[in-house]
Amino acid sequence: MGKPARLGAPTSPPTEMANCLLCWHNFSRLTENRWSLLNTLQGAGETGGRELARRVGRDVKRVHEDAAVLSEPGSIEKNRRRASGLPLWRYSYRHAFALRHVKMKSSPRPPQLDAEPAAAMRSSLLSDVRQLGRVLSLRVPQPQSFSPAPGKLIVPVVLYFVLALAAAMVVKGTSGSVYYQEALHLLPFGEILLVAVLVAAVGGFGNRQGGRLLLVLVWLLALAPVAELYSYTVWEEVESAFDNELPAYAIALVLHGWLALAGAMFVAHALRIRRQAVAMPWFWCRGGAAFVLAGVLLFAVLAASNPFYVWAVESTVADLDYEADSSRVWLKIDEKLLYAQPRLLAEKLASIAPGTPGKAEIFFLGAGGSEQGVFMREVITVEDLFRERYATAGHSLILVNNAATAERLPFANLESLRQALGRVGAQMNGEEDLLFLFLTSHGSKEHALSFSLHPFGFADLDPPGLRAMLDEAGIARRVVVVSACYSGGFIPALADEHTLVITASAADRNSFGCNDSNELTDFGRAYFDEALRQTRSFTAAFARAQARVAEREAEADLTPSLPQMAGGEALAAQLADFARE
Repeated sequence: MGKPARLGAPTSPPTEMANCLLCWHNFSRLTENRWSLLNTLQGAGETGGRELARRVGRDVKRVHEDAAVLSEPGSIEKNRRRASGLPLWRYSYRHAFALRHVKMKSSPRPPQLDAEPAAAMRSSLLSDVRQLGRVLSLRVPQPQSFSPAPGKLIVPVVLYFVLALAAAMVVKGTSGSVYYQEALHLLPFGEILLVAVLVAAVGGFGNRQGGRLLLVLVWLLALAPVAELYSYTVWEEVESAFDNELPAYAIALVLHGWLALAGAMFVAHALRIRRQAVAMPWFWCRGGAAFVLAGVLLFAVLAASNPFYVWAVESTVADLDYEADSSRVWLKIDEKLLYAQPRLLAEKLASIAPGTPGKAEIFFLGAGGSEQGVFMREVITVEDLFRERYATAGHSLILVNNAATAERLPFANLESLRQALGRVGAQMNGEEDLLFLFLTSHGSKEHALSFSLHPFGFADLDPPGLRAMLDEAGIARRVVVVSACYSGGFIPALADEHTLVITASAADRNSFGCNDSNELTDFGRAYFDEALRQTRSFTAAFARAQARVAEREAEADLTPSLPQMAGGEALAAQLADFARE
């Protein structure tokens, strides 16, 4: 019959007719299994019979027979034999160009080469679930798997919601209800659709491959609640073992990262199957960009999503014990709470009595900035200690971000702290009285103290902002204790001869013990619960706490937090008086 005309070369009518007859003859012999072989070999390079049989899930002998049939008209090529005697098969792109040539020139139009027969394009839900295992193990799924259909998306979407609800109940308890407001805007299916569209556009996916990609990404998203639940259940054990949150974060990132890598590898496999013969490797062309984009965007979506938000615990905050682990209780805002907080802050501010003229007194102000229970317990414990040891009753106020105290104590945020400092400054007697300000929360490398309480968007407190509040309140004599990671960063902005600053760590170090199972942080326990119960001197207590913290960190093989103390030179005489009383 002769060779098909070279692509791009002029062809005569007899040559076109020969190509047409050849292609129609080939199509008449293309069964469903042979279509599958052709699609599998596209972009796969030279493939042995056994490997080809494994990829299509068929018997080696039958695959060899079909390959031999396809090699007769040149649809695939048989190359040199291996030592085992089995041939190597390779897809024939020249023959593919001939088929496309006939498709454009002939009428009626034959089927497209990159389209599968209708029967081959359909895959059952059960087969998709089985192929999902191959995706998770970073292996190549069968080409006909994950056939796109709108109805198929319902199953993983429902599965995500069920798993998210179950995981949230395990974490928060079964006494609650679905938080529809959170569920509507936090379930990340819109983001997944955007990821699929962007990756398909960059990778040059067709409609069918794009639909397959979306279905696979939604299936991977459906497994995210399981990863989130596992990381949460081992979080406290890992953090306690290392006395550091980083290993716990690493576990969560690895679980989400594996799901993202599985999605990216699916993109890579899909592109390798459908790519045309090119001189450069696939990862240097559009496929590489699609692979990286899929992995990065999918990881971002998985890491940012929190399936626990769909379930809200509706226990009234008045019934909660603030000494229990209340950080797992999400704050439910109703009319009572909405109007109670401003009234509560006003009442607490009004309860601060003025100082007694001619008598030096200590005014105490504490703030538990993060919603973890350990910070709430710590600030309450320290307030009780000061009432007992330094007679601060009537001169004391605490601000707490926790659902368990939402109807009893004002929230801690920049505005409430500013008002509290202003009220304390107005009630203090100038050069006689002393402010003891205690702040405990999470800290960042940028030296910002966290003020956080879901679902509020409280701003963090930075050192210049705190200095401005203290100066604005007109408080001349002050001791500031900051218990947080990187809290040493508050010293340059605050410490001076009239301000003694004590921090739980150096500016470039973590502090430890913020695990929610702890009653107090490590520094809070050493300084307040131990040292200040042995001595009334703030500076002597710091020396004892500093030594005790260093000893415990060395025993646990932790990086030293290096607690710091600076400033307060002009306060020495007054601090000594308070220490003797």
